[in-house]
Amino acid sequence: MKFEERIPRSIAKLITWRVVITFNNFMTGWIASGDPWTGLKVAGGLLVINSIIYYFHERAWNKSNWGKKVEE
Repeated sequence: MKFEERIPRSIAKLITWRVVITFNNFMTGWIASGDPWTGLKVAGGLLVINSIIYYFHERAWNKSNWGKKVEE
């Protein structure tokens, strides 16, 4: 039996991760600048590009068998 993560699972993980990291980016931008609007700009600017990077990173790991263990 071979385990392979399907695309919908990768996308679901991308969305939940982006919620967490976008909030973190917003708070970091706000704390660093003292301005919540700057925090929003930082979070918004990073949202799309980091989602794309994460998706391809996740798919690359899916191609690797390293660290996977499937018991039948």
